Amino acid sequence: VGPDGKPGDQPRGETVRIAGRLGNLRSSGAKLRFATLYDRSRGEVYREQVLAGTADIEGAEAKKARGIQLYLEFSALGERQWAIVEALDLADWIGVVGQVGRTRRGEISVFAAEIHVLGKAMLPPPHQAGADSGELSAETRSRQRYLDLMMSDASLSTFLVRSRLVAAVRRFFTDRGFLEVETPMMHPIPGGATAKPFVTHHNALDLDLYLRIAPELHLKRLLVGGLERVFECNRNFRNEGISPRHNPEFTMIEWYQAYADHVAMMDLSEELFRHLADAVVGTRVLTYDGIRIDLDRPWRRISYHDALLEFGGIAYDDRAAVEGAARKHGLDPADFPSFDRLANEVWELIVEPHLVQPTFITDQPSWLTPLCKAHPDDPAKTLRFELFIARMELGNAYTELNDPDLQRARFAQQAAEAAAAKDDEAGVVAGLVDDDYCTALDHGLPACGGQGIGIDRLAMLFTGESNIRDVILFPTMRPDQRID
Repeated sequence: VGPDGKPGDQPRGETVRIAGRLGNLRSSGAKLRFATLYDRSRGEVYREQVLAGTADIEGAEAKKARGIQLYLEFSALGERQWAIVEALDLADWIGVVGQVGRTRRGEISVFAAEIHVLGKAMLPPPHQAGADSGELSAETRSRQRYLDLMMSDASLSTFLVRSRLVAAVRRFFTDRGFLEVETPMMHPIPGGATAKPFVTHHNALDLDLYLRIAPELHLKRLLVGGLERVFECNRNFRNEGISPRHNPEFTMIEWYQAYADHVAMMDLSEELFRHLADAVVGTRVLTYDGIRIDLDRPWRRISYHDALLEFGGIAYDDRAAVEGAARKHGLDPADFPSFDRLANEVWELIVEPHLVQPTFITDQPSWLTPLCKAHPDDPAKTLRFELFIARMELGNAYTELNDPDLQRARFAQQAAEAAAAKDDEAGVVAGLVDDDYCTALDHGLPACGGQGIGIDRLAMLFTGESNIRDVILFPTMRPDQRID
């Protein structure tokens, strides 16, 4: 109550020192202002910390709003501080010292005794902080991510989930005895995947170098050296197209384990995804594109060839059926350098739309996978799988090839086939083959399994986003000269 015995605006509780962004500012007479201060990086946790220990403020009430209301009164601040209040604009960064209490309407507030400007916003936000970002176009959200994060709770939540996913992935592997390592981002010879690399030039060495398309060959060199369980969570670069599921610069978790195979990698994948679901979102049932994805049910395992037969009624080696299916999908078989490449394109068009629930596609053709062991029952197939969830490829794993002579032969065959097809992939046209990696194999690579999972697509799955650029803070885009 006030001095007259009637309910009034009263500070109470401990003095707090808080900082954040000004998201609301309104007048209530000439000498009184109300404002809302946000710390969007910590949200409700921040509010709870500010109000911790404050008398008669229950935990549920402390959680109900994201911001902290400020009570700014001339009589408490004085003339000099009041001049600062009158110069404040939305989106300014400020620090406040004051006591927590309630206004006469019962609103929890910090009654300011000091105010400090910590950063001045020279441009106004698109609209009031804390509201939805519907006024921002998709392009603006990607180009000016700072505005998106400032305005959109949904976008902020997406990137918080992504950050927690990466942290949980690292914990998962370190808790299981894997050693996190860092391998080079610039390679003298690109390898580890089939993709067109970015090229740069090192002036001091007068040497062309390639931004890595995958860390695989360096990670397996570490197994040769005796590090039996390794992983790396880092960037890869592929000079290829941009689509809702592809960005030229992307993040991948890749790991290798001695004395394991691709079947062990399947089991580890299921364990990993359930761990992430429990640790990050608290449920093993996800919703993606309106579809219920159940991570807890048994994950299906079906071979590459059986999947084409099941979903398309086509045998992989039935040339007439494959070519007929290609034409139905608007493809001209004559445009493909080999039947295998045509068949794989048909496979992707026919099978992938059906791979909604978690599914391991196994036994891929050997021509697709030069770094993988051949299937013991059919050398035209490999001990490999791809993991699909929600029609997206999320993982790729092998029982790794560790025969140096066979690896050299595979590399030579890959180079010849790619050169004949005039592919501009993985340095093959330039005749670059990684002999140093084969020399490492000469020193003995233990039997091992390895797998890679794209972090960006993983974030899409766990946040429900349909476009990869919405889970990458700064996706690759053409420069926009219109941005001031």
